[in-house]
Amino acid sequence: MFTSLNKLTVCCLFGASVLLAEEGAVDVLTLQEALDEALAYNLGLVSSRYSPANAQDDVIIQESAFDFELFGSVSTSERQSAASSSSLDSTSLPESASRSARAGVDKLFSTGASITLDTNISRSTSNNNSVRNPDYGSDFGLSLRQPLLKDAWSEVNLAPIARARANAQQSEYALRSDILDVLVDTEIAYWNLSFARAARELIQSNLKLATNLLEENKERQRLGLVTPLEVLQSETELTNQEEDLIEAERGIADAEDALRRLMGSTSFTRTINDSVFVEVLPVAMPPLRELDKVVADTLATDTDAKTQELAIEVQRINRLLARDDTRPDLDLFGGLTYLGRDNNGVDSHLGAYHADGYNWNVGLEVRFPWSFRDARARVRQAERNLERAEVRLYDIKQEKALAARNAWRAVQSGLLRIEVTGKALRLNEQSFEQERARYGEGLVPYRSVLEAQRDLDQARRSRLSAVIETLRAIASLSRVDGSILERNGFTWDAMDSISGPADLDSHPLLNDLETQP
Repeated sequence: MFTSLNKLTVCCLFGASVLLAEEGAVDVLTLQEALDEALAYNLGLVSSRYSPANAQDDVIIQESAFDFELFGSVSTSERQSAASSSSLDSTSLPESASRSARAGVDKLFSTGASITLDTNISRSTSNNNSVRNPDYGSDFGLSLRQPLLKDAWSEVNLAPIARARANAQQSEYALRSDILDVLVDTEIAYWNLSFARAARELIQSNLKLATNLLEENKERQRLGLVTPLEVLQSETELTNQEEDLIEAERGIADAEDALRRLMGSTSFTRTINDSVFVEVLPVAMPPLRELDKVVADTLATDTDAKTQELAIEVQRINRLLARDDTRPDLDLFGGLTYLGRDNNGVDSHLGAYHADGYNWNVGLEVRFPWSFRDARARVRQAERNLERAEVRLYDIKQEKALAARNAWRAVQSGLLRIEVTGKALRLNEQSFEQERARYGEGLVPYRSVLEAQRDLDQARRSRLSAVIETLRAIASLSRVDGSILERNGFTWDAMDSISGPADLDSHPLLNDLETQP
């Protein structure tokens, strides 16, 4: 019996349930499959995937400021005077009508210069005996305005595009951070479920042992070898184990729900009868890298630090634009228009084409507030925001280095705990076997066996706790130092396929919700 008990102990410690022992009885969800589903269907990640696409469109929006812009307008008007203005006028009141049409194109350049090319045609009629009636006028014109101080030159005018690109990169790093969070949360939830099943199997082992001891004590009582107290103690221990089993079953259900939630593929609005079976807790743990390398990799790959570096760049651009606002508006403007006039539209356009008339102008225009108080205040705010962003970067790096050290020590402590609890478990197994044998020979009371059994149970739980806590620490450490992708067979190049909005039609959970009454 002791040999079979030891085998059952080892089996329970690493989560090998009775169902899993039966070949082909259940489908086991692998960790890789769980991670793949989480990357594809996790709803929080699906939501985050929209941000980079929106940020890229913000870049296009800023770039579109330099696109050609077409414009056009038409108008018509009529006028009749209330009274004659001269005795030479005819007896009829002066009347006039006009129609006009204008079309052209505007273009803004990176230097801040804006150029307008347009053409205009107008038609007017009147009863005042004018030389041409109707009278057509046409023109072709080119005008230019170039800022010389405020809003001048490429550095300032391209700054909004640079800021939008930095924000787009920030959004990509934020998505990367979300991806890493989903991976580590899913891995931890996966092993939590494996731990819950192993804990349940451990309690079932204890329950079976308590049942056997109760039956044995009842038989010994019938033979007059023990008192009713030993039987009562056995029954109490069996009841305690049954209570623990109820809690273990609930723990498995909670762990399954947590994993389903991260995988994003199961509706919680319907009753779920299918259990999720996962791999057993691993016996061997990966080697622990040196602390200095872990910290160095953490600082080199941390997405939060890279996001903050881009935030600093955004604040620098904001400072540049704030300083530009402290300059006065000083614009150079000029234009040239060729004019044509005749009693029909075609001839008036030909006249403008042949430059029958012209009009040109050039000048400077200046405009500025009296004191620039608001602009200077905004510069001071921009300076402080930049300094705060730089301090925040140092704080993030310090925080990440500390997190790497803490996670590394947690893994180191966990590996040592696994070794120590393994030794303690073997000693408690030997102690229980000896107490059980001595009890069978009538050398010790049943309480000694009960205490040895409880010590063995505690040793088993400690061993399980050491294993799961070490697995959690390993997952957390790989999230901190950025190795979780490579450790699970992923690359950032492969992650590019999920950087855009998801195909909601293929999401099983959303389709499941839509089919509900």
